[in-house]
Parts: sequence; structure tokens; C-alpha cells
Amino acid sequence: MATIKDIARLADVSAATVSNVLNGKPGAASKQKAAEIFAVAERLQYRPNILAKSLKLQRSKTIGIITEDLTVFNTPEIVDGIEECCETHGYEIVLANMRLFKRYDNNLADTPEHMVLFENTIRNLMAKQVEGIIYVGYHCRKIPYLPKQREVPFVYAYCVPDSPDFPCVLFNDEAASYEVGKLLIGQGHRNIGVISGPLDSLNAQSRLRGLQRALYESGVLYNASATLFGNWNRESGYQCAETLLQMGVTAIYAFNDVMASGVYSYCLEHGVAVGRDLSLFGYDDQEIARAYSPAISSVSPPLRTMGIRSAELVFSQLDSSEPESQCVLIPCAIHARGSLASPPSD
Repeated sequence: MATIKDIARLADVSAATVSNVLNGKPGAASKQKAAEIFAVAERLQYRPNILAKSLKLQRSKTIGIITEDLTVFNTPEIVDGIEECCETHGYEIVLANMRLFKRYDNNLADTPEHMVLFENTIRNLMAKQVEGIIYVGYHCRKIPYLPKQREVPFVYAYCVPDSPDFPCVLFNDEAASYEVGKLLIGQGHRNIGVISGPLDSLNAQSRLRGLQRALYESGVLYNASATLFGNWNRESGYQCAETLLQMGVTAIYAFNDVMASGVYSYCLEHGVAVGRDLSLFGYDDQEIARAYSPAISSVSPPLRTMGIRSAELVFSQLDSSEPESQCVLIPCAIHARGSLASPPSD
């Protein structure tokens, strides 16, 4: 690997001159000599020693990312948004994956083991001299573990810290669900079935509130018996579909696309035409929603934008040295597709 000394020898200048030229210091060399130095550096494929430069400047130009589980569908897009923002600021990322889903089999009950893993992960990132940390949850819930010392900016994404002193970035579930409700009501639906996630899910709670508000404002009575609780998987959507269709609902709003696909499967097996006999809405806008014909209407959460906004909160703290303590809600996109129609006429 080429060094500054190699460039200095070939350009017949001192190593200090090469360093000053490559770092853009004005007046370090004549225009002709500076051009020669850059040409030599390019020919030798010189790459600066980032670590050495960081130690000298006492700035690592890196942001740490802690993911609860990198394999969960929402996480990669959030991380991509973080990295995109970091690139525009000339920063790199250091990624630490806690693998909670794989370690604890989707058990969201926070334990002392979680806290130990959390603290060890922070300690490892701080040893790498990161200038800020973003914690990415794999399911939106209240997170009880917090950094013991606020040494660098710390932001939570897709989860809520158990303290108002730390900023977090979420998408606006309630507003999106309100829009879904208005769309279904606008199509003439009054008997709407709901397949919620687990009752203790913050996402499910927000989505239910949004739908209830849309019904209330439209003068449509909310039927609590037509709200069933699934566990986000396809089988629970399939089972709930049977119960709701027996109740005579004309539309089903499933709180994720996986459960909506279970509804679709039940309809296909029992001669119910989605988009004609039944309207269907999902959430998350995963590929599975677009694989059916007609495609499932769905809500697209702004995952990449969440990542960008999370990184922006870190950089704003680095620039101002003032801690942030806000919760940012980002709007979702609504996709009405062929699964949405008016109720069938009697």
C-alpha cells in the first residue's frame, strides 16, 4: 500500500508538503507541483489511513448503528437511510447486530440478558470511537434499557425509549390508519373487520386508534366484536378471515401484509373474490402484497426516510452540542389497489 513518503519521494517534495496538499491546505505548493502530487497519488492508488487521521484529529467520522436484528424486514431499509445520510456528511457507519430475534425466538419480554447485551454492544462501539449511536428496534415497543452515560448523541429508531430525554423516530401509524379508514368508508363500507396485531403492540394500538377516529368522524359505529387479534403471521390472518366473513363484513383491514395474505388464501379456497366480494387492506407494503391479482392495498412505512431522519438528529446534536429530546413522526404512503372496491350489492 502506497504511503505519503512514497508520493513525496516520487514528487521530490517533503512528506509534510504532500500531506498539506492532499488535505487541501492553501499555499502548500505551487499549482503545478500540487497537480504533480495528485497525479502521483492517483498513479500509486494512494488511500489515506483513516484511523491514523482520526487519531490525529480526535474525530473518527463514524456513526455506530445498533440493530436489534438485521434480518427483520424493516431493518435493512432503515440502515440504508442512515448510511445514505452519513455518506452526505462524509461519515462511515459501524454496524453492531444484537440478533435478538434469533437469540430469543421473537420474545419481546426485555430481560437482564438484553441489558447486558445492550451495554456490551455500546461499550464495543465506544471503543471504536464512534461519534454517535442509532439504535434500531425490530418491533416498535417501549425500550427500557438506556445508555448509562450520554457520552455521544444517541437516537432510537422504530422504538420508543423509556425516557423523554432521548429522541426517537417513528412512522405515523395512527395517521396512516385514519386514511385507510376514510378510504374504506368512502367506498361505502360500514361493516369493517379488523385483524390487529397483539394487543400490547404499540403499532397495533396506534393503527386501531386511527381507524376508530375515522369511523367516529364519519358517524360509523365501531363494532368491537369485529376486531380480532392475530400474531402477525399468515395463519392467524387465515383463521380470523373465517370468523370475520361469517360475521358478514364487507372489508377486512389486516394490520400487516402477512396476515392479509392469510385472508387472501382463505378467500381463494372458499370462492370469495377479493376486490369484488370483499375489500382487503394490509400494512407494510411488502412484495407479497403486490404478488396477488388483484394486488392487496397497503400502507408503505417510510423506512429509508426514518433512517435519514435518525442520522440527521445525530448530526444536529454534533453540530450544536445540545441534546435532542423529541419524537419525530414521519407520514406513510397509502397504496389503494385492486383489492379495494365498493361493497357488493345485494
